Amino acid sequence: MDRRDGCSTEPLSFERIPEMEDKWRKEITAMTVELQDKRKSIQNDEILRGVHPKSHGCLDAEFTVNCDISAELQVGLFAHPGKCFQAKIRYSNADVLKRADLEKGHDPTGARLLKHGSRGMAIKVLDVGEPVLLDDGCAQNQDFLMVNSPEFAFRNVRDYRRLTQALCASADGADPLLFFLPGELLKRGMMDMSGNLLPAPANEPQQNARLRALFETNSDFFAEFAEEDMQGVISAAAVVGEIQATPVRNPLFAPYFSAAPFRFGNDRVMRFSVVPINSDAMASQADISAFENFGDDYLSQALALSVADNDPIKLSFRVQVAQSEDIKNDIDGMIENAARAWDEDQFTHTEVAQVTINPQCQPTELVDTCKPLLFTPWHAVADFEPLGGINRLRKPVYSTSAAFRRSV
Repeated sequence: MDRRDGCSTEPLSFERIPEMEDKWRKEITAMTVELQDKRKSIQNDEILRGVHPKSHGCLDAEFTVNCDISAELQVGLFAHPGKCFQAKIRYSNADVLKRADLEKGHDPTGARLLKHGSRGMAIKVLDVGEPVLLDDGCAQNQDFLMVNSPEFAFRNVRDYRRLTQALCASADGADPLLFFLPGELLKRGMMDMSGNLLPAPANEPQQNARLRALFETNSDFFAEFAEEDMQGVISAAAVVGEIQATPVRNPLFAPYFSAAPFRFGNDRVMRFSVVPINSDAMASQADISAFENFGDDYLSQALALSVADNDPIKLSFRVQVAQSEDIKNDIDGMIENAARAWDEDQFTHTEVAQVTINPQCQPTELVDTCKPLLFTPWHAVADFEPLGGINRLRKPVYSTSAAFRRSV
C-alpha cells in the first residue's frame, strides 16, 4: 500500500508490449527447458537452474525496514517502519553452467587475461503478511533478484530470444558465440548494420576468413537478422565487457542492482540495489593483485570465511524512484530497456532498509537449503509488480524451469 495518502487509485500503465512478445516468451520458455535437459550430460547428470546454477552459499538474514523511512517511501514492504523480516539470501554466478568463478586466458598479444563473470544476489523475504502476485508454494514471500551491474546484458525479450536460440545452436547449450558474431564482424568492417556481409577483400586475414565462414555456415540462423538485432548485439557486448572487467573478491561486499524496473505503488516506478554499509569493504573489491592465484571456487570460500567471523555483516537496501512524469515520455528507455541504467544524479539511491547477516555455520553446507527454492521477481506484493519485457519474460521462464528441475 502507498502511504503517501489515505486513498487508493488505479495503478498507472507504464509498459509498452511488442506485438510478437507473447509468442517469443513461449518460444524462450520451451527452449530453456530444452537447454536444461541438453546440459544435463555435462553437469554430472543433474538438471540445473536455467540461469545462476552455481551457488556460493545460502544464508539466513534479517531484512529490517528503516525506522526513519520517509512517508513518501512507505510503500509495500516498506510501509512498516522498524519491522524486521526473516530472509534467505542466495549468492550465485549468472553463468548457465557450474564453471570456474574466474576465466583465465591470454589476449591476442599473449598478455595474461582475466575475465570476471556476472554475479547474482537473491533475497527471499519470508512471510510478508500480505497477498503476493505469485504464491511461493503456500507462503507469501517477497523476492528481490539482483546482479552486480546496473544494467542487464540484454535489453528486451527480442534480444533474449536471439541469445537463447544461439545457446540452443551450440554443442553444449552454453556458448553464445552466434549471438555476438555479427557484432564482431561489424567491428572488423566485414558487415553492415543490417547484418549483410560485405565482399571479402583479396588476401583476407585468416581469422576474418574463419569468422566469415562461420557466419555463412549458419546463414539460416541469421535469416531474419535486422538492424534492431545488431543494436541489441552492440548493447549486450558493451555490458558484458563491463562485467568482465569488474572484479569481485567476495560476493558479500559487491554492489548488486535490480537492473529491471518495478512498480512503486500506483503511480511510481523503482529500481533497487544493495551495497555494503562498510565502504572500505566495497573498495577492497578493486584490489586485483591476488586474482591470478584464486581457485575455481574462490567466491564461496571468501563468503564462508566472512560469515564465520564474529561480527554481523550489514548491507544497505536502496531504491531509485521515478515519478510518472519522468517515465511517460521515455517508456522504451526507462521501462522496456533493461540494458540502460537510470541516471543516478536524477534518480538518487535512497536507503529504505538494512540487511543483517549474522555469523553462521559454513554456508557451503547450507547450499542445499536454497537448492529447491524458486527465486522470481513475481514473488512480490502488488505495490512492487515487476515491469518491462525482461520481467514479463521471467515469469513463465523461471516457473517452468523450476518445475522441470524439480520433476526430474
